[in-house]
Amino acid sequence: MNPNSNTVVIIDYQDLVAGVDVSAQIEKAFGAHEHCLGLLLVKNLPPTYMALRERLLKLASAFAALPEDAKEKTVHAASRYSFGWSCGKEIMNGKPDVSKGSYYANPIMDEPESSKALQEQFPEYCHPNVWPSEDLPELEQAFKELGQFVVEVGKHVAKTCDAFVHSKLPTFSPTHLQDVIRESKTTKARLLHYFPQSGAAEGEKRNDMDSWCGWHLDHGSLTGLTSAMYLDESAKDGLNEVTCPDPEAGLYIRNRGQQVVKASIPRDHLAFQTGEALQLATRGLLAATPHCVRGATPPEDDPKRYATLARNTFAVFMQPSLETIVTEDGRNFGEWTKDVLDRYYDKEQKETKEQ
Repeated sequence: MNPNSNTVVIIDYQDLVAGVDVSAQIEKAFGAHEHCLGLLLVKNLPPTYMALRERLLKLASAFAALPEDAKEKTVHAASRYSFGWSCGKEIMNGKPDVSKGSYYANPIMDEPESSKALQEQFPEYCHPNVWPSEDLPELEQAFKELGQFVVEVGKHVAKTCDAFVHSKLPTFSPTHLQDVIRESKTTKARLLHYFPQSGAAEGEKRNDMDSWCGWHLDHGSLTGLTSAMYLDESAKDGLNEVTCPDPEAGLYIRNRGQQVVKASIPRDHLAFQTGEALQLATRGLLAATPHCVRGATPPEDDPKRYATLARNTFAVFMQPSLETIVTEDGRNFGEWTKDVLDRYYDKEQKETKEQ
């Protein structure tokens, strides 16, 4: 691999399990050199992965298609919409983001924290999970099983990250990221449904690179991400995965040299990105990944061509415990998270949640 290329780094799952030294690949993927993308792909995953991915990502469309009153039962405003269903609550590029809906839950534990005081102080992470038990009961098991699968692979990735950073920064704990994943109660997964774009109504966003999701950084330590599933929601024979008809649509990353690069994730691979908390912990040796999502853009002479094309994906955010100090000024992860969420919610929404 050319060390100065923008090629996505791919590691074999069996090499991770066997403990093969992949430090060079970790540096090429997550390091601070200008060609680094902050993205790593893992191939040759256990065979159960594809079925877990297909089951959950199709359920994203099924949930989004439920009546509004059914979805509303899972909305949890007090946690800043960090549990259950969230749509149109985030602020992206100064506007409410209505291009996608998200379902949030902790895939590892249903009640991360039994302390009522902590649930009230940090509802974003400590509130119990909310599930659509009456309207789509199968979502819970599918969500948890894929989320736990991603975390298990993430543990192997974490071990290689720790080894690389410790070799460059001896004061860094050789088990830092592994401990984060093993001990933290703040793991959060997000099932995303990008609604079909309506064509003419989206005209003002036709050429926007971030038309489906604005540029942002994940604020946790390590994010595991499935490849996106594109679905034609008008199909009469059920939901079948299709190839995205627009080759320019999908995930985009800004590398360390500020170049924008399209990142393709094969269906049978898992992707991992680095977040802000890990960048802080490693003093920048592993840097956070700026990324956005571009929607499928129909031809100007046929603006309705993709009017039934949806995009579903699943991200798992592995992040520090609430009490872990993450900033130089001494703020812990729970306190810092509140500041981060202020980026994505307007003042009126924040005040509503605090009442």
